[in-house]
Amino acid sequence: MAKSKTIVMLVALLMAASVELFGQGAPKPIVGAKGGINLANIGGDETDNKVKLAPHVGMYSEVFFDYFLMLQAEILLSFQGHAAPSEFDNKLNLTYLNIPVMARYNLGYNLNVHAGVQFGFLLSAKRIYQDFESDVKDQFKGMELGLPIGVGYDLMDRKINVTVRYIIGLNNISDNSIQTLHNNVFQISAGVMLFRINE
Repeated sequence: MAKSKTIVMLVALLMAASVELFGQGAPKPIVGAKGGINLANIGGDETDNKVKLAPHVGMYSEVFFDYFLMLQAEILLSFQGHAAPSEFDNKLNLTYLNIPVMARYNLGYNLNVHAGVQFGFLLSAKRIYQDFESDVKDQFKGMELGLPIGVGYDLMDRKINVTVRYIIGLNNISDNSIQTLHNNVFQISAGVMLFRINE
């Protein structure tokens, strides 16, 4: 948890510095809430699992360097893992606190593309077979790095946004040295602006 607190503090400091250094003359920074659906699976040595549909929810902030280039940071509670390929197999439920920090470029007024890095902190890991649930958190690493790449569309002067994103897992999440596993997550999100800073 100490690592996660450090990352959260660094993101907050980065956002605050960006507001002071780069906000002059650009649109005001935005803070909002967002949520949506994950289409999650596990890649690597496990290839026969089914995609799991699960939610994500959290907060986002956008700091404008100018009208086209922005810094976008989020804090998301994300439910991931995989579904069981058949009734005779296990499903895996992973819960992460994810912090994506991305550069965003606006292609005109509404459409944007973004990419960056995502820090993921494992909160829980459960394997479930029929009605039996087992805690397997000790089989997974506590931190994950991901590469989020996506497109978004803003509506109503950035008060509402829709995002489609793919997060590529960059590191092995298994704590077993002879096994390689990584998260693959496709996200569809909707966000609502809560307020603009310094207004």
